[in-house]
Amino acid sequence: MRLRRSDLAPDEPAGGTPGTGTAPRPSGAGRRALRAFAAAAAGFAALVAWTLMTGPAAGAAAGSACLLPRAAVHHSEGVDGWDGAYARPSGDVKALMVFLSFPGSTPELTPAQVAADHYPATGRFWETASYGKFRLHLHAESTWLRMPHPATDYLISRNWDAADRAAYLRDALATADPTVDFAGYDVIYLVADPDAPGVDSDATKVVNLAAPMTVDGNPIRRMVTVFEHHPPDRNVLAHETGHVFDLPDLYYQPPPGSSADWDTHVGDWDLMGSQFGLAPDPFAWHKWRLGWLGADQVGCITGIGTTYHDLSPDETPGGTKLLVVRTGPDSALAIEARTRTGNDRTACREGVLLYTVRSDRESGDGPIDVIDGHPGHSACGATSVYPALADAPLGVGESYAVPDGSTQVTVTGRQSDGTWSVRVSEVATHATDQDADTGAAG
Repeated sequence: MRLRRSDLAPDEPAGGTPGTGTAPRPSGAGRRALRAFAAAAAGFAALVAWTLMTGPAAGAAAGSACLLPRAAVHHSEGVDGWDGAYARPSGDVKALMVFLSFPGSTPELTPAQVAADHYPATGRFWETASYGKFRLHLHAESTWLRMPHPATDYLISRNWDAADRAAYLRDALATADPTVDFAGYDVIYLVADPDAPGVDSDATKVVNLAAPMTVDGNPIRRMVTVFEHHPPDRNVLAHETGHVFDLPDLYYQPPPGSSADWDTHVGDWDLMGSQFGLAPDPFAWHKWRLGWLGADQVGCITGIGTTYHDLSPDETPGGTKLLVVRTGPDSALAIEARTRTGNDRTACREGVLLYTVRSDRESGDGPIDVIDGHPGHSACGATSVYPALADAPLGVGESYAVPDGSTQVTVTGRQSDGTWSVRVSEVATHATDQDADTGAAG
């Protein structure tokens, strides 16, 4: 098998993240010989046919007025279609975990111990986030498979050279294929021995193939390469699994040598910003994109006037989850409620969270920006990844007006059942599609 520089791309343009119930063993297809495996990979140079299929939001009550279009950018936040190159996170989805060791280093942990670092926590996170609509089942291999070269030979790093990354994947798949059945899995984790010299935890990421490669009858389009230490960063595998289902990075990656903050876009909100965040449950916008919200759970606000809404917290099933105000061809203002429960049990503040969405901005380029409902103030300084946004949600009696004056959002109350009452006033049409990244709060 030959993997070339053009065949592989990290999920993020400039790098990866900063860092059990087990599925039954697949039956059916037998072990492919290594020679057959190499032959199956011969057509690897063809480009992936990235097709758009009808998306989960296409029939939503929000209607076409609030369906931002998918753009030709990596992990577009558009909701008018689904990229058919990605599996859907719906129902029971099977994941495979393969463990790789290296010459000159004997693993100190068993595969079961390493798997327990990530599961059942990762599966539990996504099942909770999806209100039980997405269940990830892991099959973890039981033995370490020895790579042909020491980890140091692959020069593993965050900004991994494409040729070195290709060599690693080539050797990993060739090593695993004689004994591992890849059939039937939508998620594949290649896990390196965390104690081997040369393994860099900052290099954990999803690698997308420029063309799918069929192994054991399974067209593999992407893999998660895991280089985490033991114990790993919290929620790191949940974050990477989000990429497998087309979610973008929401953090900012400063240029080399810069001391700029990584978490200015969304702070603690949504684990695609930071797996360390205090409120990692996905934005309601992402739950809409992934098909977990019903047609009656998204409200599209159009036209001049005042409307009243009750928002059920993002973390709990049922009720209206998301209000959308279209602000431009590729942009929208999103409104949702957040509370301390489920994945967000450590959230710094509860309330109504506002953020802007741009479907024309790619992963890592700020497709979502949380609006600070309390500019000039911060909270949870000892635990928040970005205290300036930790208290971003609006509380009862508080309002936010977008910079152009076209929209004002006011939280009018909180009900005994946990829902938040919101008044949205549209006083003018939106003149531009610029982000509402500043504005008046009171």
